[in-house]
Amino acid sequence: MTVQELSKLLAKYPGDMRVVVDGYEDGFDDIELDRVLVREIRLDAGSKCWEGCHRDARDTREGGNQIVNALVIHRASG
Repeated sequence: MTVQELSKLLAKYPGDMRVVVDGYEDGFDDIELDRVLVREIRLDAGSKCWEGCHRDARDTREGGNQIVNALVIHRASG
């Protein structure tokens, strides 16, 4: 998802609605505004069912060759 797509999506909801991300294994967590940042990620590098699809670009394990900048939103409890 791009910033433009996310912005368009969020514009459909009330401005005071809470935004969360899924928790580590279950439930939901708040987002910390000071933990929203741009990082380089390696696309399609996750291979295990418990991993995300993409990894930090500095991760040297096999998988995924394309590196892009992405807006990363971290969980408050993560």
